[in-house]
Amino acid sequence: MIIATAGHVDHGKTTLLQAITGVNADRLPEEKKRGMTIDLGYAYWPQPDGRVPGFIDVPGHEKFLSNMLAGVGGIDHALLVVACDDGVMAQTREHLAILQLTGNPMLTVALTKADRVDEARVNEVERQVKEVLREYGFAEAKLFITAATEGRGIDALREHLLQLPEREHASQHSFRLAIDRAFTVKGAGLVVTGTALSGEVKVGDSLWLTGVNKPMRVRALHAQNQPTETANAGQRIALNIAGDAEKEQINRGDWLLADVPPEPFTRVIVELQTHTPLTQWQPLHIHHAASHVTGRVSLLEDNLAELVFDTPLWLADNDRLVLRDISARNTLAGARVVMLNPPRRGKRKPEYLQWLASLARAQSDADALSVHLERGAVNLADFAWARQLNGEGMRELLQQPGYIQAGYSLLNAPVAARWQRKILDTLATYHEQHRDEPGPGRERLRRMALPMEDEALVLLLIEKDARKRRHPQSSRLAASAGSQSGLQRRAAGHLAKSRAAVW
Repeated sequence: MIIATAGHVDHGKTTLLQAITGVNADRLPEEKKRGMTIDLGYAYWPQPDGRVPGFIDVPGHEKFLSNMLAGVGGIDHALLVVACDDGVMAQTREHLAILQLTGNPMLTVALTKADRVDEARVNEVERQVKEVLREYGFAEAKLFITAATEGRGIDALREHLLQLPEREHASQHSFRLAIDRAFTVKGAGLVVTGTALSGEVKVGDSLWLTGVNKPMRVRALHAQNQPTETANAGQRIALNIAGDAEKEQINRGDWLLADVPPEPFTRVIVELQTHTPLTQWQPLHIHHAASHVTGRVSLLEDNLAELVFDTPLWLADNDRLVLRDISARNTLAGARVVMLNPPRRGKRKPEYLQWLASLARAQSDADALSVHLERGAVNLADFAWARQLNGEGMRELLQQPGYIQAGYSLLNAPVAARWQRKILDTLATYHEQHRDEPGPGRERLRRMALPMEDEALVLLLIEKDARKRRHPQSSRLAASAGSQSGLQRRAAGHLAKSRAAVW
């Protein structure tokens, strides 16, 4: 389990974590000198039962907000810290907005420095905080009053944190980790760290390292600061990796992936959650996991929009992004990925926008596949990447009846029926115009009937229809039964007469 801190600068986040865990999460000499967190810090809290809750200590200063954003990607829990002497401040609100826009992790609130003020001030800040929590959709957050220097409220907060639910491990998802640090260890070699967004990794696995675009072997693993043979999504992981890469070649925002990915994406369709209205083609800072790029937004309809990146990003469906203004001073909106690599034209057509809205409402992988299949053939490799499904996940998904598969392409029964009717119509027209000639071959018929559709699927449907016409006693063409036009029936007659020709 990973818990990220949040809150205004100098409200005591690092001090509170040290009181909880006994670990000072500030790791940089400059941080210790200035008494202020600049980059991400980490603290682990081993328990007698073997659990090791981990904390990501994020900087509270506005100047280091991009580091804070890199720390909250993929977390399930957050600990908001508000000092009783200051109360709610600017970065308190901004951090709450970011947590809301990155997927509403379960929130716990700690009021710190209660020993510096009287009881009336504590009550005043408590009321203020509860009001702000309601404003940002965290009304159910549990609140604790603490004073770290004297241990007040720490035991109750510890007990609460230990009761927080851990993420369920989804075995059908591929491993994906956003790298936020890379360093070398004497005697071990290259080590990278990050929070795993999905999947499972084991010692000995081969992973794809973006940036250098090369395979790397996992030599050793630490999860939650403990050596292990296996690590899962939702854990803080350090991977000792071997391969053709140097520390200097690895950057924050690179990825370790279970599968060789497609090209990174320069355009995606997203569902927006806005705090401030966006304008057409507005320039933005865009944050995703540990990555930070610039880009622009093209507004479509309602809360749908297209994001265009100046630097490509490795994205998947349902990934969360945070959009900030180009001056990097204000958080404007959050975005959830609905579709990768959309078409360049036709995005504003009413029927396409209606289809996008259906896709945005999809609640599961099966729902998303069903919506995609409404528009035609689906490339299974592309779909598996978009949904981050491994082989087990795809096999489970494809067990549903009514699918037609050829290689890595998939079709549903209604679309297959439309294609079959088009094939028969084309064949019938051909025979009307060429009565004394044999039928066209499979490949020619494909080019005549459905030249722009998936080749393997069209040829499979042609072959299926040919078999059914050669053996009418064993099966019928269900999609056209009872509704064939006269041309289609004549086409069937030609099939029965000429077995030498394919059609």
